[in-house]
Amino acid sequence: MFCPHCGREYSGPARFCTGCGAAIAPAAAALAPTSPAIAPGTPAARKNLVEHMSSRLNRLAGTEKLEGFSLSDMFSQVFRKRSPEEVEDYLITGTLKTTPAITEVQTGWPHPWLFARVLGALVLAYILLEIAWGQFQNPNLIPGLMLLGNFAVPLAMVVLFFEMNTPRNVSLSRLASLFLSGSVISLFITLIGYGAAGQTLSWMGASEAGVIEELGKLAAVIVIMRGAQRYKYILNGLLVGATVGAGFAAFESAGYAFSAIFQTHNVNVMLHEILLRAVDAPFGHIAWTAIAAGALWRAKGEAPFRLGVLKDGTFLKTLMIPIVLHAFWDFGYVPHWLVQVIVYPIDYFVIFGLVQQGLHQVRDDQKRMLAENLSALQASAPGLAAAATSAAAGAMTVQ
Repeated sequence: MFCPHCGREYSGPARFCTGCGAAIAPAAAALAPTSPAIAPGTPAARKNLVEHMSSRLNRLAGTEKLEGFSLSDMFSQVFRKRSPEEVEDYLITGTLKTTPAITEVQTGWPHPWLFARVLGALVLAYILLEIAWGQFQNPNLIPGLMLLGNFAVPLAMVVLFFEMNTPRNVSLSRLASLFLSGSVISLFITLIGYGAAGQTLSWMGASEAGVIEELGKLAAVIVIMRGAQRYKYILNGLLVGATVGAGFAAFESAGYAFSAIFQTHNVNVMLHEILLRAVDAPFGHIAWTAIAAGALWRAKGEAPFRLGVLKDGTFLKTLMIPIVLHAFWDFGYVPHWLVQVIVYPIDYFVIFGLVQQGLHQVRDDQKRMLAENLSALQASAPGLAAAATSAAAGAMTVQ
């Protein structure tokens, strides 16, 4: 662009000409090209809105834009045929002897598949029981319907987070213990919380559950895992949180199923309650506790838990996400389908953002250990160290 007074060329926005000193901002504004307006409701407008909301949510959760993420690619191995031996080898991990070295684990997006088989098997068993109930009306089938119907999805979700834990350092026996102890302790703490809250949160109505239950489950996670320094990764925190949340969800849903049949004496009402809560299960307590625990692990880092971590600003902002989502879930004045449309994607947008941070943490740990190993090797054999450096660089590129 050129100054309208002296003709001197200038670039970019400017208020005064560097040649004659005359004001040029008004003229520049008139000549500057403007971006075409985006009409509301168009694909471009919707894309801009999604990007804006994603950016705001990333800032709130302390996460970054997802890179290289694809749902179809992530679950691309669900239908791949596996031998019984492969399944057994896949499950034998997480103990001191079976945890792989951190330099050997993958740091790319995981490809879970076992969760779908667990879910399929449990759902099939439930369907068969429901068919049997329809045929024979035998009341002895009711406890089995309640057990399978309320535990199928939570257990499958535990397996999903187990598969996303790429360090493979948490065993199934540990998860079973977390599922049972976490559910009981979190329910106990939550009931104490409801009693202690009294009239303090009564103004929130049913939405008080968002505060009491989310803090109660997080407290249970802290109580159970406070001394477990082995599990230092963000991915470990996500798994621990999801497992405790799954136990809480399963037992809570069983309670609702029992209340339904106890109050109505109608098994069909109970079955309807089981179905509704099974559909919502992956997006409720499981996801919310996973977010809270993942944020806690991110805040504490590799250090043991200490109360000061709870004051971390990023952790507190992330913790508000499950609290607000839970409170909104129980608000009661919004159609449930609209609640689902809003809550479902937010849950896993945040979770996958934390998963990505967890993968980066594992990659950084790999680099650190590799550097330490190379330093030790260089001190003893410089030639071998150079060859190892080249090979390691190639391996990191492949991952």
